[in-house]
Amino acid sequence: MQSPHVIVIGAGVAGLAVAQGLKKRNITFSVYERDGLLDSRRQGYRIKISGELKDKLVKLLPAEIFKIVEETSARTVLGETNINASSGSITASRRGRVPPGAATPLTIDRGLLRQALMTGISEFVHFGHEFERYEEATADDTEGPKVCAFFANGSSKSGSMLLGVDGSKSRVRQQLVPGPQYIQDTDTCCVYGKTQLSAELQEQCPESHRRWLTVVKDEAPFTQNIIFGDGPVVMVLEPCRFSNRHMYTQLPEDYVHWGIMFRPGMLRVQAKELDYVLRDGAKLALGLTADWHQSIRCLVELQDSQLTVAMRVYSSPINIPVWRSSAVVTILGDAAHTMSPAGGVGAVAALHDACAVVDMIVNDKISVDTIARLEQGMRSSAEIMLQRTDAASRCMLGIGLAAS
Repeated sequence: MQSPHVIVIGAGVAGLAVAQGLKKRNITFSVYERDGLLDSRRQGYRIKISGELKDKLVKLLPAEIFKIVEETSARTVLGETNINASSGSITASRRGRVPPGAATPLTIDRGLLRQALMTGISEFVHFGHEFERYEEATADDTEGPKVCAFFANGSSKSGSMLLGVDGSKSRVRQQLVPGPQYIQDTDTCCVYGKTQLSAELQEQCPESHRRWLTVVKDEAPFTQNIIFGDGPVVMVLEPCRFSNRHMYTQLPEDYVHWGIMFRPGMLRVQAKELDYVLRDGAKLALGLTADWHQSIRCLVELQDSQLTVAMRVYSSPINIPVWRSSAVVTILGDAAHTMSPAGGVGAVAALHDACAVVDMIVNDKISVDTIARLEQGMRSSAEIMLQRTDAASRCMLGIGLAAS
C-alpha cells in the first residue's frame, strides 16, 4: 500500500503539531497557510498544557522538539488570587498544588510554541496560500491521490487526506459541512494584551497582584445593572517569566498576559457600531478600566498597545452537531468546535485533536468509519471543555453558552 501524504490547511499550533507528529513517523505532509508569515497576525499569548495533554504531546512530538517547547516555556507558579477592581484589595488567595505524581503544567507563550513547532519542517510549510476548495477522487479503490486542494494563487496539491485546521471561519468546514455552521455569538467580548514586567510596572503593581493566575472583578453598580442590564467586567492575568535566555535568544522580555471579558451592552453602542469600537483594543481596555484601582489599572496604562486585540467571542454550542463524515477530509480545532480565546482553551482543544488525528493516521486505515470515530472522539472531548467554559462564563459574567 502506498504511504499516505497528508495535506494540512492552517499553520497554527495544531496544524504544526500534526506536521511534527507525521514527520516523527516518516509520513509525508504539506502545510498551507494563507498568512504571508508565521507571525502575520496577533494570536493570543499564554497556553497552559498539563496532565493528559502534556503526556500526549511527549508521545506526538519528536523528542528534540518537545525539549525546545519545555525549555522555552515560562516558569509555572500554581495558585490564584482574586482582586476587587475598584479597591485593589485581595478577596481570596490560595496556593495551588498538583496531585501526587503529577507533573507541573507548562506555561507556554503561543508565539514561541509556533516557532518551536516550525523547527525542521519549514520547507514543507507554505505561506501565502489561501485555500479555496477541495475535490475528492471519484474512484474508491485508487491507490493514488484521493483528494486535491486548490488555492487562490492558482496552485493545487493532491494527497491521501486533507485536514482543515483553519480556524473558526474554516473554508474546509464550509465545504465539508455545508449549511448552518452552528457557531453562536456569546454576547460577550474580550480584549487581550500584554504588559512588559518593567521596573515601572513592578513599582505600581505589587507582587501580590501578579504572583500567579489572578482574577480581577468589577461588579456593575446596582442601578446600571437594573436599568441597563450591565454585568461585571473581569480581567484574568498571569505573569510569564522565562529562565533560559542563555540558551534561546528569541525569548521575549518577561511580561504579564491579560484578558478583559465583558458584555458589549455596557458600551452603549448599536450592534453595527461594535466592530468599529473593537478595532482599537488598547483604547477600549483603557475605557473599561478607567475607574479601577491604580495597582491593576497600571497594567493597561503600560500595555504594549500594538499587541492589544479586541474581539467578539463566538462559540460552538455545548452539544456539537454531528456532520456526515468524509473518507478523506476532516476538520480540527476551531474549525470543528469554535471556543472562546480566553485562557487558550481553544488551542488546548486543538492540540488534543492533533494528537488524535496523527494516532488515527498511523494506526488505522483512512476511511469513512475511522474518520467518523475520530470526529466523535474530538466532539466528546471538546464538549467537556465547552462545559467548563460555560461554567466559567456563568460564574464570571453571569451568561452561559447555548446547549445546542
